[in-house]
Amino acid sequence: MTARARARGALKGLLRRATAGLGAAIPGLRGPAEAPRVLCYHGVCDRPPDEWSVTPAQLRRHMRWIAAHCRPVPLEDIVRAVSGRAALPPRAVAVTFDDGLRDVFTTAAPILADLSIPAAAFVSPGLLDGLRPHASYAPTRPFMRWDEVRALARAGWTIGSHALTHPVLADLPADEARRELVESRRALAERCEREVTLLAYPYGTRRTVSPRDRRLAAEAGYEAAFLDMTGPLVPGSDLMALPRNKVLGTDSMAVVRASVSGRMDPWRLVESR
Repeated sequence: MTARARARGALKGLLRRATAGLGAAIPGLRGPAEAPRVLCYHGVCDRPPDEWSVTPAQLRRHMRWIAAHCRPVPLEDIVRAVSGRAALPPRAVAVTFDDGLRDVFTTAAPILADLSIPAAAFVSPGLLDGLRPHASYAPTRPFMRWDEVRALARAGWTIGSHALTHPVLADLPADEARRELVESRRALAERCEREVTLLAYPYGTRRTVSPRDRRLAAEAGYEAAFLDMTGPLVPGSDLMALPRNKVLGTDSMAVVRASVSGRMDPWRLVESR
């Protein structure tokens, strides 16, 4: 990790810890503690190159706490509950991983299997096939191979789309954004031999995902799509703009606990800027 990345990550870690403290101190700022939540991870490696990845020890510590204090559920159960087709127990949590990095298969999957926690992997299939990543994205580690993606699917993981080449969708012309969403879903369905119904928008912020992109996701046949914006899942939420709580390598356990309990919900004010 470069000095600049360390400084950025450390500052973000301090701000997130302060936000968790603010949410604990002022009840009116925090969301409902019992509401379902979706956690968004990226990579898992021993020496993370930036704050987006956690170490194996961190992930195991997080998942042990989730297993002991929450109700881990498949991501599809969250979607069914939001759309009014199912009920969930209090403190239901779904775990997701973006980008399709290979260490999700080699390192994260065994940890979650040990604890019987279901998970979802959002994959950009064009990058697995050797297409050049979109200019906005600079991967730091190898991606999974297709046989590894299929192995995760056979093990019960949800496989979802992360667009074709990880672009900033809002910056693309409509026909290119449509292609990113349609071709990604088609390629994943063909390679994994199962329907792909869920999408995680690359970057997933209000700036990078426009109302047009949400409309295109629905037209492409996705049942639900996720932002990287902190918040609870409540019945009647917009299925094309569901929140997920990011988990960073610079987060303390207090921040992880706050993410599940609603005390990190004020962070959405930072994300909306």
